[in-house]
Amino acid sequence: MDNTIAKTYAKAILDRGNFEDFYSNLLDLASAFGVSKFVDILNSYDIKQEQKLEFLLSLLDNPSQEFKNFITLIVINSRENLIPSIVKELSEQKALKENTFLGYIYSKEILAEDEIKNLEDKLSQRFNAKIRLESKIGINDGVKISLESLGYEISFSMQNLKAKMNEYILKAI
Repeated sequence: MDNTIAKTYAKAILDRGNFEDFYSNLLDLASAFGVSKFVDILNSYDIKQEQKLEFLLSLLDNPSQEFKNFITLIVINSRENLIPSIVKELSEQKALKENTFLGYIYSKEILAEDEIKNLEDKLSQRFNAKIRLESKIGINDGVKISLESLGYEISFSMQNLKAKMNEYILKAI
C-alpha cells in the first residue's frame, strides 16, 4: 500500500516543471533517514505535526513555497516515512526518462576506474542506454554485475569455470 502511495506522489512530482528542485530537496531529506534519532523524532507521538514540519523544513536551504506546501501535505497525512520510497521511485523514473541506469559490480576487491569504464561502455552498447556502475566488495571469489532496474545479472566465478572445464574434459575422453 505504501509503495502505491509513494508512486502516486512521485508521479505528481515528475509532471512538475520544477522537478529538479523537488528531487534535490527530497534527496536531502531522504539522506537524513539514515540517522536513527531523526527517525525517532518523526515517529514520536509527543511531537506535534507543526513541529515535525518545521523540523523537516529546517533541514533544507531555502525551499520554494510549492515544496513547503508539498511537505505540509505529507506531514498532515502522516506520511513522512514515505519520503525515502518517494525518492527511490523518483530515481527510477528519472533513470527511465533519461535512459540512464545504475548497476553494481561485486568482487573481492574494488575494480580500477578504467576497468569499470570499459564495462560501462560495453553494457551501454548492449542495452542502448547509459549505464553507470559502482564497484562494491563481495564475499564470493568471482565477479557479479547486477543491473536491477533492467532485470540483468551476470556472474563469473573461477569455481564455475573449473567445473565446466572438468565436465568438458570428461566428455572429450
